[in-house]
Order: sequence, then C-alpha cells, then structure tokens
Amino acid sequence: MKENSITIKHSVFISKPRELVWDYTQNYDHRTKWDDAVLEATVLQEAPNRIVKLRTKGNTTMTFVYKQDERPYKTSLVVKEISSPLIESAGGSWIYEEQNGKTLWQQTNSIIFKRTFAVKLTLPILKMLFSMQTKKAMKKAKREIEKI
Repeated sequence: MKENSITIKHSVFISKPRELVWDYTQNYDHRTKWDDAVLEATVLQEAPNRIVKLRTKGNTTMTFVYKQDERPYKTSLVVKEISSPLIESAGGSWIYEEQNGKTLWQQTNSIIFKRTFAVKLTLPILKMLFSMQTKKAMKKAKREIEKI
C-alpha cells in the first residue's frame, strides 16, 4: 500500500432481501439521507455505464464512473474529476450477498491522498475519520432500509 493511501473495508448485515438493499443504496436520491458526507448527488448518465457527480463535505467534488453495475450482486467504480484539497484519486466496490433472505452488504473503498506534508502527518487520523464515516453511513442505511 502506498504511504499516502488507505483502504477501508466494512460490512453490515441487513434483515432485508438483497434486491431491496441494492435498490436503496444504489438510488442516489437516497444517498444524502444516509451518508452525511454527501451533500449532493446527481446522476449524469445511466447507460451504458452509470456516471454520478457528488459534492461532499471537505470542499470536494468528484465523479463516480461505474465499471461494474451488476444488480443485485456488485458494483465497482473509479473516481474521476476530483476537486479536493486532500484526495488525489479513489475507487471502490460494494458487494451484496444473500444469506437466508437477508443481505450482507460489504464495502471496500480505497483513497489515495495528495502528497503533502500535512497528509503524511495526519494519515492515521484521516484513516480513522474516513473509516468512522463509512461505518456511520452504513449503519444509518441499515436502519433506513430495515424500516421499509
């Protein structure tokens, strides 16, 4: 792993069918309800591959370009057109596994930060903050989905 990068992996078990979990988490109309880091999400293109523009906390905008979009199994994407004081590049994948009519939702997200002295000093803190944000968002999505 590069000295200026982090990978965050987290999973939650949701007591709902995989298709419902997929549909909720992949619908960007819902994203700001469960992910506090996302301030605005705009779907720019649905086909042939989905492209979504995000405005997030931390004075950041980025575009998600989906490489895999296999409902209800898996997504993977690369982040392009990043305008951020910290982030150089990013990407990730989400997997949805059915288990007895319920869903194990797994995220793996990687972030490469800009090579600055401040990032070098604060990388462990950045990893902790991004990890906490991911866990909080997934927990909130779980609560919202289980209400449906």
